[in-house]
Amino acid sequence: MAGHTVAFLSEEWVQTISITGLGMLSFLVVGSRLSMPNRHKLLKVLAFFMISITVFGHFFQAMNGNWLVTEELPLHLCGISNLICCVILFVPRKQLLFEFLFYCGIIGGLQALLTPLINNYNGESYIYFQFFFRHGAIIVFPLFMRFLLGMQLQKFSWYQSFLILNVLLLVIMPLNFALGSNYMYLAQPPGVNHVLVMGEWPYYILYWEFFIVALFYGCYFIFKHRGASQSTSFFVS
Repeated sequence: MAGHTVAFLSEEWVQTISITGLGMLSFLVVGSRLSMPNRHKLLKVLAFFMISITVFGHFFQAMNGNWLVTEELPLHLCGISNLICCVILFVPRKQLLFEFLFYCGIIGGLQALLTPLINNYNGESYIYFQFFFRHGAIIVFPLFMRFLLGMQLQKFSWYQSFLILNVLLLVIMPLNFALGSNYMYLAQPPGVNHVLVMGEWPYYILYWEFFIVALFYGCYFIFKHRGASQSTSFFVS
């Protein structure tokens, strides 16, 4: 299946990331100017839009004969984060999902935007748009919840999320071998030039482990301080 890599700091990358970043910043700025009830409504609009984009994306690929079980299941880190964004506002207990989304969505989304690899891409504008919209959204969503809706990061949330991620790896790795897939890039390294991709399988995965736990803790250390002064029972688990 055809794919498309956007080279880091290329003209295409600069243009696309500039537009994506402007959209992300605009959403946060608009949200910061709203009352708390309207912030809830705005985030729900984003959630519904993400649900629509996700459902239509599967339909689009199926109609074009490109939907494959080895490619389209939401089992990449960013796919899992996108799924959490779609459901988190509609479940009663949000804390665990929020913390996992905060670390994995922000870190995974940033990595994807730094070195974009658009799978199943044959020049369709929709697939291109969907890639950058979804990866920008999984960064904005937890930041919005953290700083504009008052969600908090618990003391060892970074470690708990790291453990959950490793449980997912233990489930997805054998599934990759069974399906012949490469979800979370656990069967072979991604086809991008990235500082985190060092060595062949399985050595690059071991390197990722050390780097990810450091990123999770760094993310917690930077963002642990209190966000919105107003909290709301709607987001209390």
